Amino acid sequence: MTRYIIKVEADPSSDKIWVILSTGNIKSQETAIAKEGDTIIDFENKPEEILIRRETSLLRTFSKWYCRYVTATSPDENTYYFPIFRNISAGLTTIKEKSGKLPCEDLSEEREKDLKDRNNYLVTLGWRQLEQTALSGEVPTEKPKEHNFLLGTSFLVKALSFSLKLFIVFRDETPLDTKIVNGLPRFTEAGSIFKLPSELWFDAPKLLTLIYYLVIIKIQRNVRQFWNMGHRWRTIEDIRRVFLFPSKKAEYISKNWKDDAFFGSQFLNGCNPLLIKKYTEDKQKIPIKKLKMFYPDIEASIMEGIIYVVDYELLDGIRENVISGHQQFLAAPIVLLKEEDNTLMPIAIQLTQKPADDEPIYTPCDGNAWLLAKIWVRNADFYIHELSSHLLQTHLVGEALFIAIYTSMSRKHPLLRLVSESGRFTLPINVIARNILVNEGGFFTQNTGLGKGAQLEILKRAFKQLTYQSLCLPDDLKNRGVENLSNYYYKQDGLMIWAAINKFCDAVVNNYYRNDSDIKNDYELQRFIKQLYQNGLSKCKGGWPNTLETREDTAKFLTTIMFTCSALHAAVNNGQYDTYAWMPNGPTTMRQPPPKLKEDVTEEYIMNTLPDINVTLESMSVAHFLSQPPSRNLLGQYSDEVKHEPKMKGPIEEFNEVLKKIEDYIDRRSKTQELPYEYLSPSSIENSITI
Repeated sequence: MTRYIIKVEADPSSDKIWVILSTGNIKSQETAIAKEGDTIIDFENKPEEILIRRETSLLRTFSKWYCRYVTATSPDENTYYFPIFRNISAGLTTIKEKSGKLPCEDLSEEREKDLKDRNNYLVTLGWRQLEQTALSGEVPTEKPKEHNFLLGTSFLVKALSFSLKLFIVFRDETPLDTKIVNGLPRFTEAGSIFKLPSELWFDAPKLLTLIYYLVIIKIQRNVRQFWNMGHRWRTIEDIRRVFLFPSKKAEYISKNWKDDAFFGSQFLNGCNPLLIKKYTEDKQKIPIKKLKMFYPDIEASIMEGIIYVVDYELLDGIRENVISGHQQFLAAPIVLLKEEDNTLMPIAIQLTQKPADDEPIYTPCDGNAWLLAKIWVRNADFYIHELSSHLLQTHLVGEALFIAIYTSMSRKHPLLRLVSESGRFTLPINVIARNILVNEGGFFTQNTGLGKGAQLEILKRAFKQLTYQSLCLPDDLKNRGVENLSNYYYKQDGLMIWAAINKFCDAVVNNYYRNDSDIKNDYELQRFIKQLYQNGLSKCKGGWPNTLETREDTAKFLTTIMFTCSALHAAVNNGQYDTYAWMPNGPTTMRQPPPKLKEDVTEEYIMNTLPDINVTLESMSVAHFLSQPPSRNLLGQYSDEVKHEPKMKGPIEEFNEVLKKIEDYIDRRSKTQELPYEYLSPSSIENSITI
């Protein structure tokens, strides 16, 4: 007979509460909860459920008694957790035991059935087909394309149509259309959002939020269009006619975008802070001899380690687009920057990957030509930001991570509970995006300079360069040689968030796993890693682990998942409207090729190169929609059932205390900044990728 100490998370002093421990068939004696001291129940089995009731009386008939949870702790300190979170009545209420358990601790038929059900999701999501085809080298025949009635319509109309359909279309769980794209993470095809499992869908508040923002942004677009009716842009200042409803940061950018110091700061604290790295002479893409003509001491500066580079080589040779019958143009620039007095200043721009006698190097002495060269860099940064830093590194990788862990672990697994919030709403938002943004006839093919097949080619090139270390922030910063860059607030805040998440994951892992052997023997965890490596990442050669052997490695891997789906996404997503609302700071296309002669560049030349009004209006709408402020499910927030679980409660509370300190620090710093960096303030970070 085992003596269990019963704790009730509620004040039982005003009500007499009775509890029975049970296995379903065998029950203990009904025992009243002591108003003071411990309550002891002797029971010979491990409790699988409890029966709880409150004593009835005439007065209590009209009162309520809310109970959070009950725990039963054995002498060997095993704690059984019974989440209630409801009012308890006079009748017996049965509550199942729901503490997180590793596979070796739970051999029940219920867990086995749950794993089989989750394995069936691989069929629904198309991954099982991959197991049978991609691994054997066979690619399934593509299905005939269905007519897309949304082809050619604006982003807002498409998004609103999809959101309305979500309310009225009958959902089934037949297999999704699937697609094997060699060289990319595995994802669900963009044709069957209505076939997603219902528990992975948006809830009603999220749907209403999406529709609310769509309506507001549609109204704003119409106002901008009406205000510019019959007008043609002749100067850069004319663009202000569409610059209505800006954010405070966008307003600041519109006044400072020409400034070289601000231009340099965007590589550190803009919405794409992932590209900058220390410059070496290895590839000689910009000949030192040419640079010496402008900067005689350039070699000494390189040796000193104060020269940095942003290279847009992924755009080299990419097919250009045609919009409304007009040819668009691309460049693959390289920009060099020098750290001077804690400020990152651009010193040279080359708009091609290969140096040539007729390809100039632009410097700050070149007036309008220098301004245009910077605009070309901002245009290139827009492409790499949206496709590589944003879509690939957060949305597609996050989707693969979530599907792998969701289908490999039982709902009882503590690690699934730990990262479950990291995948909330990610699948439906990704499927919608692939229907209205990056599909054929979507925003990118209608409003950017990327031609047919260009998006896919850039994504494949970027995925070849993506490594496990590049998603582990401390390793990534070290590999790029930017650990000591001044005023790099993404680095500073990101490291604090990373450390907080890592400490949290480490605490949870150590609470559930006694040693490294427990990690190796957790077949659900190992199945997740194998599923991710083989299917989700298509055996990507980027240093991704295909097994986990230590608690430390497991905590780091879980940190990578949580950071990618929360902080990294916030860093590359939340500032899009701030950055792109002022069109010259991030044009989505260029209507003239880069100039051959610097003296040819005038303001008129620049205006003829920038996008027209219609493209600008569409781009502003997309950026605004994608920059919705987080409303719920912030980083560190978990359901009542999870956050009160005994082995989770302490780590979650400590995690939130650390996040509060980070929030306070960023708030204090923001008050001293002309342009505050707040994208990694914990109150701006959602647990998952929801937009």
